[in-house]
Amino acid sequence: MADTPKVTLLVPAFNEPEDILEQSLSSVMAQTFTDFECIVVDESTRPEAAQACERICARDPRFRYVHPTERLGLPGSLNLAISMARGPLLARFDSDDVCLPDRLAVQVAFMDAHPDIGVVGAGLQLIDEAGRPTAERHYPERSEDIARKLQFTTTLAHPTVMYRADVAKRFGGYDPTFRFAEDLDLWLRWLNRGVKFANVPDVLVKYRQAQTRRHRNHWRFNLRARVRNFGPSHLLRRVAGILCIGTWSILPPSVQESVFRLVLLHVRR
Repeated sequence: MADTPKVTLLVPAFNEPEDILEQSLSSVMAQTFTDFECIVVDESTRPEAAQACERICARDPRFRYVHPTERLGLPGSLNLAISMARGPLLARFDSDDVCLPDRLAVQVAFMDAHPDIGVVGAGLQLIDEAGRPTAERHYPERSEDIARKLQFTTTLAHPTVMYRADVAKRFGGYDPTFRFAEDLDLWLRWLNRGVKFANVPDVLVKYRQAQTRRHRNHWRFNLRARVRNFGPSHLLRRVAGILCIGTWSILPPSVQESVFRLVLLHVRR
């Protein structure tokens, strides 16, 4: 492994079933772009899950297995991985998802060709617990469109993003007090600092999603992220977004899920 790999993957893990973890980490090992390191921060509380994760990581010298001595949570795990990262490009990934083989190659090529872009995401193929495709999700590609629509919704898929390490160092990483919507808080904070965003049109990650219903506290943190990062740019949209999210957060979960399925998922017929 090179002393300074081009990419560092940031992968948090927590009590993942071994077969799911095997699919996920093997998809990283099989990337066509090979100049990477993968830092797996495993907070598993089940010994068998931790042992399986460490065993899989040991198969590839590009993997670095970390088992914190105290509970960090998702934002804390990502911050730990960022602090250990050696690559100038950081790629986010979840331990139950699947990377398509050219995921890193496509995003590295994009970042090399667009030095003004700080963060690039990609499309998702949603899969159920058995790995069966259920839908595809695509996001706006241009920075202006991403910033504008970010005032109402999340326009980057967190498990697909790649961002520059110097952006995280200059403007800070994840806020560990955010149990949910930690990515939205990060994007809004970086947006306020002038960071430019992009999405490639390609579907690069299979995202495992058993249900569409959000945790009951998700929208509270979503609203908190928008209020704390309120700023003068996109002023009217920011105000409207806060009002919309505030209204949405008090709707019954069953109504939220029905609307989410109909409007946002574009479920295959």
